[in-house]
Amino acid sequence: MKQTKAIIAAAALLAASVPGTALAQAASDEVKRACRQTSESVARTIEAAKRRGAKDLEASIRKPSEGWSGQVATYMIQAANRSDSLSESELASLGFAYCVERRPRG
Repeated sequence: MKQTKAIIAAAALLAASVPGTALAQAASDEVKRACRQTSESVARTIEAAKRRGAKDLEASIRKPSEGWSGQVATYMIQAANRSDSLSESELASLGFAYCVERRPRG
């Protein structure tokens, strides 16, 4: 019993010392706003490309600069390529969640 408690305490201490695992920093309103704008814009662009009949979304969509928003756009385009049934709002929701999760820390 003592050994189990010691192992649990050591695991908790280790988890607390690893950045990002114990206490995730909440996204600020500014980050959420930027993520929402980016994901909704990319979702609209993807839907427009689908309506035009684009077969290869990655080739037909100009992605934002290769920063944080570019990574979000790439993720969303790949998700859209894998599923023809995603609606624009579902795609925007996926992009928003990815964006918030992958936001730059600091």
